[in-house]
Amino acid sequence: MTEAMLVLRRSAAAWNGPAFRPTLVDELQALGAHDPVLRPLLQAALTQTSAVAEAPIGVQVLSGHEEAGRVQVHLGVFYEGVIAGCSCADDPTPVDAITEHCELLLDIDPATGQACVTPCDD
Repeated sequence: MTEAMLVLRRSAAAWNGPAFRPTLVDELQALGAHDPVLRPLLQAALTQTSAVAEAPIGVQVLSGHEEAGRVQVHLGVFYEGVIAGCSCADDPTPVDAITEHCELLLDIDPATGQACVTPCDD
């Protein structure tokens, strides 16, 4: 999968300060699971379900450091997935959501807020 681009200006401006983690979490959670950049990454990481649910996401900053003038952040993302049925009136498939989890890597340019996001392979 190729890397996708986000713009995280508030997070970039908060880098190296106490507000960085909460700002990054707020920015990413505000984008949500149906953001055109995040959705394909979350969809590809599904393990128990077949579609990303329309529900809020939870983001945890697992680690962050600066390397070669770029901010490198390892994230844990919790989101909901559903098992898509046939949508027939007598479809016995439950509509319950199941919590899914994936880890993403962000590479943020602190000057512009441009951020590459890729799945974590570890």
